[in-house]
Amino acid sequence: MERRDYEYYEANAADISLEDITSSEDNVEILRRLRDGDDTLTHLTLDSERWPNNFHIGEGDDLGWLGYFIGKSVILLSLDIWDFPVYEGVEQQIHAFMDGIARNQSIR
Repeated sequence: MERRDYEYYEANAADISLEDITSSEDNVEILRRLRDGDDTLTHLTLDSERWPNNFHIGEGDDLGWLGYFIGKSVILLSLDIWDFPVYEGVEQQIHAFMDGIARNQSIR
């Protein structure tokens, strides 16, 4: 994955297909809720295990986009990160993820 900055995500957010940037339908729904400002999504847990209502991080998930949508959220109040999986290229994705969430103003 090439290094992407905030401007990349801003420029492509309107055209991105959520199904193309994540590994499961459950994750698509979470990304959609973040993107659309669902006011019931005040807490999010990220994990490598599949649990209901958690974002399951797996190969095929673009963590930069997840970070971007978390960063744009004004509803999300808390974020739990249990672990990140280890696979080739994940380090750059974690950096892009952290860049995104660093922009969030609602998590306390």
